[in-house]
Amino acid sequence: MLRHVKDENSDKHWKISYKCIKTYFPECPIVIIDDNSKQEYIDKEFQNNLIDTIVLNSEYPKRGELLPYYYYSRNKFFDVAIIIHDSVFINKRFEVKVDNYKFLWH
Repeated sequence: MLRHVKDENSDKHWKISYKCIKTYFPECPIVIIDDNSKQEYIDKEFQNNLIDTIVLNSEYPKRGELLPYYYYSRNKFFDVAIIIHDSVFINKRFEVKVDNYKFLWH
């Protein structure tokens, strides 16, 4: 998940997105790439209680959409990854079978 928290509202969005992932894919680990968030708005208590989740503070601030692909290719956290923004809410479980790549709205 690519995350950028700039205010209280955007803090709510990433938490909802995280909860949606854990609701429909509880067994899947999550990597959150934080793109230069304002730390004073991040709910520290919530973040400290994330399950099976890594939070990376990007060393390349304000690179937005490119960051998840960069960190995925660099770290190979998973064989298959779903890359979303912090304002995308998964509303049901879906099949994750991919040969090379596939868009969520495919």
